[in-house]
Amino acid sequence: MKTSAGRPLPGRRLWLFAGCITTVAAASASAEDVLIDFQDLAPPASFLAVPDLYHGLSWASSDWFYGELGSDPGQIYVALGSSNAAIYGINGDDFFFDGADYWSRRTADANGDFYYVLYHDGQQVYDGRNESDGRQRFDGAPQHLAPNYAGPVDIVALAFDGGGDDWDHLAMDNLLIRTIGVPPICLADVDQSGAVDFADLNLVLSGWGRQIGETGFTPEADLDADGLIGFNDLNIVLGDWGCTVPAR
Repeated sequence: MKTSAGRPLPGRRLWLFAGCITTVAAASASAEDVLIDFQDLAPPASFLAVPDLYHGLSWASSDWFYGELGSDPGQIYVALGSSNAAIYGINGDDFFFDGADYWSRRTADANGDFYYVLYHDGQQVYDGRNESDGRQRFDGAPQHLAPNYAGPVDIVALAFDGGGDDWDHLAMDNLLIRTIGVPPICLADVDQSGAVDFADLNLVLSGWGRQIGETGFTPEADLDADGLIGFNDLNIVLGDWGCTVPAR
């Protein structure tokens, strides 16, 4: 991963207070390594919200946005768009967390440290402040930050102990998890029937061109979560066509 060109997220101001915690919680799936590098997301014209249910995680309530590196078109990464970075596992099951790559989109050192706080079944099981190498300041060079903890977790929190808004430059790529037991997910299964088929296509077409707040807008059909039901959503359905999993 190369350094970011520092493209801002349009129209968004990012806020945080010292010690604010952002969370990443994931689901499970048959004890296998999962590298989430975001390269299967089509390069957008501008930053878009990471689709919900992407790689078995629920991103709907988070402000992680994906886009291209200005210095390397086609290389996809994610960046924070606000202090709300919560990512949830679809059913809250346990998983193993092996860290991720982070860097500064401003290519300057952060005025403070980032560290993980891990939770399992409502109990804190790891705090990076208690480890000599558990805290990191990020500059323009991607660095892998992994917790010194090998047990299962259900929430990964990324905290920042600095002041001001120096956290808001944060970019992430190559998220590593090991999943433990959740059925596969069809991203474009709009009606949650367990199959991507004409019913899902019709839901997208019936809301075609509608935006958030308009009559007929269906949030479930806004698969890319950009606030508009359009070609991106249609392409997601067509790309996932025929996917079949047990009904949720």
